Amino acid sequence: MPHLMVPFANGKGGVGKTTLACTYAAARAKEGADVLLADANEQQRTAFEWSRVREHNGHLPKVRVEIMAARQAMEQAGRCDVLVIDAPGWTDRNTLALARRSTFMVIPTGPNPTYELSATVRLLHGLKAEGVEAWQMGVVLSRFSEDEPIRRQEEELARAYLKEAGYVALDGCLRNSHVYGSALAEGLGLTEISGEERLLKEASFMMASIEKGVRSADRRHARIEREQGSDRDRGGHQQ
Repeated sequence: MPHLMVPFANGKGGVGKTTLACTYAAARAKEGADVLLADANEQQRTAFEWSRVREHNGHLPKVRVEIMAARQAMEQAGRCDVLVIDAPGWTDRNTLALARRSTFMVIPTGPNPTYELSATVRLLHGLKAEGVEAWQMGVVLSRFSEDEPIRRQEEELARAYLKEAGYVALDGCLRNSHVYGSALAEGLGLTEISGEERLLKEASFMMASIEKGVRSADRRHARIEREQGSDRDRGGHQQ
């Protein structure tokens, strides 16, 4: 299994970043991967507290969560199958470093154009300006309305907003449901809820969408490394 680094980041708080990071970590652990979830929110420690509740409630599989700064988290790359990073709730040079070194960065956003989508686009523009490719980043639509007609309208507007800015969100859309909040409070991931088939299906679809982006980016990284290796070999033969 390749070593993957998947940070979840956005300068705007309240868009489900930690919820998605915990859910992705639990989903990968359930598949048998050796997962480390690095909680880089050293003040809030939400992911770490989630793991303590998860262990207390006896939910399996266990998910290893450690509190560490973003720089320390990056040093863990290659020491486990999947390194998931719950990045700090602000944008700084560490966010750029995470994006550059990651297999695939997940960037959640809510539906509000003024307070959420605009902040997300600024982050995407900033990363792009620093040389981070679009295929290295995936925007997740998160915490949209529970009401189906409103959710469809919000999703349509959000995708149009992102498209106009030059970006495409991953397939799927998560609702702002109290069921998801309750699951997190009990130490569960969104794909581990019971009794809510629609929400479970939507969460599972979103995790599959994220994983598709991760695998696609990993293949691209590998291809680039092979090409760079071939170039170095040719250069050595010419000397």
